[in-house]
Amino acid sequence: MAGVSQFETRFKLITFPMYDSEIIQASRFVSNAEVKEMNRSSTGRMYALGALALLLWTPPLQAQESMDMGDQTYRHLTAADAAGLDAPELPAPDGEVVTVRTLVDERLVEFDIGPVDLPAGMDHLRLPIQMAEFPVDGWIHGFEIEMIDEDGNEIPLDLLHHVNFIDPDKRELFSSIARRIMAAGRETLRERFPELIGYPISDGDRMLISTMFANPLGRDYSGSHLIVRFFYSTESDGMFQPRDVFPFYLDVMGPVGGKDFPVTPGKTVQYWEGQPAVDGRILAIGGHVHDHASKLTLVDMTTGKTVWETEPAVSAEGRVTGVPSGTFFWTLGRRIFADHTYRISAEYDNPLDVPAPDGGMGAIGGVVWVGKNTVWPKFDRGDDSYVADLINTLEAPANLHSHGTQDMSAEDEPDMESMPAEAENGDHTH
Repeated sequence: MAGVSQFETRFKLITFPMYDSEIIQASRFVSNAEVKEMNRSSTGRMYALGALALLLWTPPLQAQESMDMGDQTYRHLTAADAAGLDAPELPAPDGEVVTVRTLVDERLVEFDIGPVDLPAGMDHLRLPIQMAEFPVDGWIHGFEIEMIDEDGNEIPLDLLHHVNFIDPDKRELFSSIARRIMAAGRETLRERFPELIGYPISDGDRMLISTMFANPLGRDYSGSHLIVRFFYSTESDGMFQPRDVFPFYLDVMGPVGGKDFPVTPGKTVQYWEGQPAVDGRILAIGGHVHDHASKLTLVDMTTGKTVWETEPAVSAEGRVTGVPSGTFFWTLGRRIFADHTYRISAEYDNPLDVPAPDGGMGAIGGVVWVGKNTVWPKFDRGDDSYVADLINTLEAPANLHSHGTQDMSAEDEPDMESMPAEAENGDHTH
């Protein structure tokens, strides 16, 4: 295939690992050198996790408002909308867009996504959702990403908006939706964690891969590839097996539906409450917000105690450049309880006289250690939230993200004859 063209928005996450964590980071165009420096800093290491998940039950699920997209109208489905619907058919692995390689000696599994043509000034390009299978048994301990051209030369990560890996056959900790395994964006180049803990993976585990690109640079990049490498170990490695850890994800807009909300002048606070499915210990946590965010918080409403709170890092211009993460390995984590209610809240202080152009988001991702004999709720492919989320993931229009972007002019629009993705602006779907 020649290339592909446009989709979502500015969001980054990473999940891995070891125990399965994701790192969510803020959005900004940065160079690879800056990325490396951020990853070395305490504020640059953000555990990012997935892209949409929360708890088993939300306060009354409100239908999302329709989004006008030219002569189309698209509305994110909610769990209520999906009542009585069957889960959509999943795409089959075809190897055309995603190539999977196992580098046994290096203990790496490599997902090569491309080739993709990225013309200069291109807004957002979402590739069609791909399916691939993980080829080994063991544990994931981290990842690294890079962008290369058709000759294998490194090109700027500015071209990546985000990439998400989703397991459609397992559920989230805080929600019945498909489990978010990994998500990464341009701010995160590499994350690797101790091999004492790991996210358990099996040969043949299916992964839905959602990828979005953008090209804010002044030149075309033809035949581009995104390379995602997972570090892994097997049962035969070392004397001790890693402790199993799992990702969790919380969003101020709930587990299903649109994730953006308006940020009017002055203070805006958006929150969501729910309960986890099982008891556990949070080992690592991070978050994602937009510009003008001032605070991101997780509170145990049953006890009134703050589990985690952070303020985003900002540039001299006031733009969010990252969300500091928290790690609690050496204290054996921060406990969460299935019979407690938790609130995730995002606070914004908008100094403008108009609503913030990119709107607001507020998400928390992390890794949780769950007791060995803990019984999880049964995975249910017919659950309304699972069905709605899967439909939103698979069937949403190709470019669902506003963030203040403008429609591309005719002369800037890529040749869609050779690109299996649509070119329209809209709102998020993660």
